[in-house]
Amino acid sequence: MKILWIPHTGWHIPQRAHLFCRVLSERHEVHVTDWVADFSSLRDYFSQRYLRNFTYRRYMDGLITVHGIPRISPALFFSSLRRLNTAIFSRYVQNIINLYRIDVVVGTFVVPPPEAPRLIFDLFDENISGWEIKSQAYAREIESVENSYIRSADAIVASSSVLYEKADACNPQCSIHHIPNGVDFNLVQLADGKRVRAQLNIPGRLVGTIGSLDNSIELNKLLKVAKIFQKEQVTFLIAGRGSALQKAQKQVKQEGLSNVVFYGYVPPENAYSVASALDVAICPYSKTRMDDARCPMKLLMFSAVGLPTVCTDLEEVRRMNFQNVVLVEEDPVSLTRGIRQALNMPRLQSPQIMRYDLKHLVNQYEALFSGEIPE
Repeated sequence: MKILWIPHTGWHIPQRAHLFCRVLSERHEVHVTDWVADFSSLRDYFSQRYLRNFTYRRYMDGLITVHGIPRISPALFFSSLRRLNTAIFSRYVQNIINLYRIDVVVGTFVVPPPEAPRLIFDLFDENISGWEIKSQAYAREIESVENSYIRSADAIVASSSVLYEKADACNPQCSIHHIPNGVDFNLVQLADGKRVRAQLNIPGRLVGTIGSLDNSIELNKLLKVAKIFQKEQVTFLIAGRGSALQKAQKQVKQEGLSNVVFYGYVPPENAYSVASALDVAICPYSKTRMDDARCPMKLLMFSAVGLPTVCTDLEEVRRMNFQNVVLVEEDPVSLTRGIRQALNMPRLQSPQIMRYDLKHLVNQYEALFSGEIPE
């Protein structure tokens, strides 16, 4: 089968689409789209990288064919540019479908529903509320595109039960399926936390987080907690990359936080080993409508290795009911209390984690591609 998956962001950014596409590519011809919108300084806009963004690019990522779509930035503040980018994106997507004889398209809000033999809408996040803070106009455009998919898609896949209820309320007649983010249990079995811990050579207890570091509010909250623990034998490990990292590193230096270690980028194949090296993991999310609807990928990873995990009390996380998770309010004091509680908990792999076996979830998605009802 020939599959085109349209991710919600650039292909280089860790995301839900990676989980499914890498497994699907082992037995199907998988194509994905890519686009770049991370130009943040005047120097960026006068770079060769920016000029390359005006051209179509195609390359292979393992077995996956990646199609780089031309894009003009910055578009967030200009509706005319957003309309132009959408028109360009739609044209290229339709050309890919026709040229490669795509059998099924998995779409997201970044482009309106294309014409395809079979169309699946992947509702991966509460995107409208997530964008309302940054741009009300763009949030309304996202709402329009999502509603178009909900009306026209052959099936809707929701990554959380909260999002399932949202889609069902919009169109109860549509075929809606709850397929959450998953865990690669092969990587869980290969995880070597002792090796990572030996490399770190950090005495005492190790608390940390792993993932994209783009939310400055979450990182700031984490550093406030680290400051509380500074006179104790507790070190905070922050692993990943993102736009908020530089500011956090500067803050650590200014405040002299000697118990904070920045680990750097962690490739997906090594993430479970780094997680296993921790004594306690933290998911310091904010309490918002978007976060309430999350199916947190890093929480699943922490739970798969049986790690005591402190997480903001989010609606979907509460429904997961993992025994290794301590739910807390989003403020630093509550996080601190949760960490102290988690430091006294044993490692425990909650039995509910088996519902998130990636291989089974991919099989469910494949059934939808063929028009079957997933088991």
